[in-house]
Amino acid sequence: MMEEIFDILDENGEVSGETAPRSYVHRHGLYHRTVHIWLIKDGKVLLQRRSPHKDSFPGRLDISSAGHISAGEEPMISAVRELSEELGIMVSPSELELIGKISRHYVKRFRGEIFDDRELAFVYLYMGEFELSQIKIQRSEISEVGLYSFEDCIRLAEDDNEPLNIDEILMLRKFFKAL
Repeated sequence: MMEEIFDILDENGEVSGETAPRSYVHRHGLYHRTVHIWLIKDGKVLLQRRSPHKDSFPGRLDISSAGHISAGEEPMISAVRELSEELGIMVSPSELELIGKISRHYVKRFRGEIFDDRELAFVYLYMGEFELSQIKIQRSEISEVGLYSFEDCIRLAEDDNEPLNIDEILMLRKFFKAL
C-alpha cells in the first residue's frame, strides 16, 4: 500500500506547495492538515476506541472520526471520506458543519519511535440520524464506539496520555450548547 502524502503548511497554516509522506511528516514534526468529525446523539458525544495496532495512541478513546487530509484534497471532501471509511456513515457535505479550526502539537513516543504531530485540524460536527448498532467500524482503525457525556470527554482530555484535546472538547461543547 502506498504511503499517504500530505501538504506541508507554512507558519500561518497555509499550504506551502511542499508535500511529504506521512512517516516523514510525523518523524520531523511538519505542520499538516487533518479533519476531526464529531458526532453527537441525544446530547452525548460518540467516541471511538482506536485499534490496538495504530501507530499513535493505540487502544485509546478518540474523536468520533478523524483523518489526515491528503495532498491536494479539500478538507470537506476528506471529512466526508473519513466518516464513510471509519464509521460507514454516508453524508453529503451539507450535513457537516465546520465549527472551527484548531492547531495542536505534541511529541510522544509510541512503539519505541518518536511521533511528532503538528497539525491544523478542521473541526466538523455531524448531528444527523445514526444508531450505534448500524455503525460499521473500520477494524484496522477502530475497535469500538460508544456515547460519552461532555464531562467524561473533558476528564479524558485532561489526561496527557489520551489523544483528546481539551480546547477542542470545550469548543465543541460551546458550539453544541449554542444550538
